[in-house]
Formats: sequence, structure tokens, C-alpha cells
Amino acid sequence: MFNIKKSSIFLLTCCAFGIFSPGCVPFDKIYSHEFNSGYFNLKSSGLAPQKIYIDINGDSLSVYPVIQEGKESIPDKSGLRGTRIEKVLPGNFLYGSTFVKTSADVDLSTVILKFRPAAKGVASQLNSNVNGLFYIGFRKDFFRFKASASPVKEITPFIRHTGFDFGLFGGIGITPVNPTVTMNRTIQEYDGIVFQKGIAFFATYESLSVGIALGFDNLLNPDRKIWIYNQKPWLGIVLGIANF
Repeated sequence: MFNIKKSSIFLLTCCAFGIFSPGCVPFDKIYSHEFNSGYFNLKSSGLAPQKIYIDINGDSLSVYPVIQEGKESIPDKSGLRGTRIEKVLPGNFLYGSTFVKTSADVDLSTVILKFRPAAKGVASQLNSNVNGLFYIGFRKDFFRFKASASPVKEITPFIRHTGFDFGLFGGIGITPVNPTVTMNRTIQEYDGIVFQKGIAFFATYESLSVGIALGFDNLLNPDRKIWIYNQKPWLGIVLGIANF
């Protein structure tokens, strides 16, 4: 069973360490999922994967092999190969190659649907309520150079982006509280505030990031003692919103 208290403490600790500790990667760089300058693993047809450094300057792309100096990886300037991004077409040394990046991920998300299993004689519920999540995890991004042809046979290069990540989330949401979900132990009907937390897996295609989550809610008022869903698991569909 997912340990709620430990996971919540771990999530908050990771967030505090990752964002506020000196020397860390800036927040906007962590959650950016774009194809930017940095270290990647290059996978090309017929060649063994290799670690490289990419420097993107405007529409120019410079690729450096990486050498190891002690524990530090540094770009090897003597092995530079450069090209213009618009020239990455069939026949180019980068065409069809995949650039793989593994990184930490800090994101904003929302649960668009929650499925709550039947409980205390109440049938299964499918809820869609306003909520916001703060997510931290580890992700892999795949950037692949491809090209499309127009009706007049003009070939245009583009980068296909896919990815996936897995991690923890926490946030605030609202949920209906009424006699049905409190076993008739209250006559009030209102929208209660919950703290939601759990684990999530995301898949990314271009700028769209959608995932599934296993979560738990804590009602943030005394009615949590009679709310039948307090600390009970739910399954949800989550949507990453940082890139929108």
C-alpha cells in the first residue's frame, strides 16, 4: 500500500531541495520539454548510441562528441559537426537520428477525471472537479529529425517529440460533500477542499502531456472523519499544463 505520510514528506522535501538549494538548475530549465542545447544520447541507424553535446544557436545546430575527463563529461570541440536545422533532410548525417534526454521534471498538472471505486454502499463515482497539482519526477524525451513533403514536392524538416515520465504529485482540489458520501451523518451539501497526492505516469507527444494517476485525498475539515473517500485510493486521468 502506498504510504501517504511518507510520500507527502518525500514530495515536499524533493520540491524544496530541487527548487531552493544553491547551484541547482533554474526552475524554467527543469520543466522545459523543448529541444534545447544540452547533453543527449544520440541513436543513429547502424551506429552504437553515443553521448553528445548539442549547441543550438538560432537556426544552426552544432554537435560535439563527449569525452570523459575524470568524473566530468565535456564536449570535444575537435569533433565538431555542424549544420543548419533546415538542412537536416534525407541524406544528412542527422536525418532519422533520435536524441534522447534523461532529466528531472517539475511540472504543473491537473486531474481531469477521477474514478472512485464503490464504498460504503455508494456506487462507483466518476468526478471532474477543479484542482491543481504540483508534480516532480524523472522523464525521458525523444527528439527525432524527420521531414514532410508538400504537394509541390518541397521537403521541410521537423522534429518529432515524444517522451514519458514517472513521479509524485501533490495539490489542492474540491469535492462534493453531502449526506450520500457521509453515510447520512451530515445534512449539509457543499464543496469541500481536499489535499490530493499520489503517483503518476505521463506520456508526451509534441506539446501534449497526458497520464494516469493513483491518488489519495484528505478532506481538509472535521468532516474527514465521516467522508467515505478520505484516504481511499482513486484512479485518474491527468493533464500536464506547464507547456500550455
